[in-house]
Amino acid sequence: MKLYSVPLSPFAARVRLSIYRKGLDIEIVPPPAGGIKSDAYLALNPTGQIPTLVLDSGFGLPESATILEYLEDAFPTPSLRPIDPLDLARARLFLRLPDFHILPSVFTLRAMRDPAKRDREVMKTQFEALDRGLSYIDRYLSGDPWAVGDRASIADCAIVPVINVVNLIVSNFGQPDLIGRHKKLDAYWQAAKTDEIHAKVIAEQVAALART
Repeated sequence: MKLYSVPLSPFAARVRLSIYRKGLDIEIVPPPAGGIKSDAYLALNPTGQIPTLVLDSGFGLPESATILEYLEDAFPTPSLRPIDPLDLARARLFLRLPDFHILPSVFTLRAMRDPAKRDREVMKTQFEALDRGLSYIDRYLSGDPWAVGDRASIADCAIVPVINVVNLIVSNFGQPDLIGRHKKLDAYWQAAKTDEIHAKVIAEQVAALART
């Protein structure tokens, strides 16, 4: 199997975290020549988005949340799927909340990295939306070093890359620390950065942003 991934993408980073945590022998590669809109890539994933997990059969599986669930079913040990039904529901919630309440603002702000392209009113609105989105994450965190329960799970795969991207965006714009405004989230982030596997993905994202 191989995963088509780009280092900065929080969606691809979710899957890389799972692969690293589970110790899977899955090749991680960039999109083929021509990128994600090339005929070769669209033949595997007609959405033209990252990531895509290509199975040994040649089937291209899209969508990070779906890929995470597939990896849990195909490689159940070590499990990153919480056993308790409520914990599992919360983990799945962490896969959804950023998609609707954090990442749209991240993508809008990233398009304004060039100071000449910045709209102050849009920036204000998007940073307010980011702060709200982070408050939702804070609300459902367990308050422990792991997002849900007492061990690593798909919830951590979902959250860590997103928090890191938010942190990088905030730093780029010279804005006050948004993560530190939320007590549980801040404690979680400080702990997450000390985990070797989290740190690996965090470093991949940081290096990728520096190259753009």
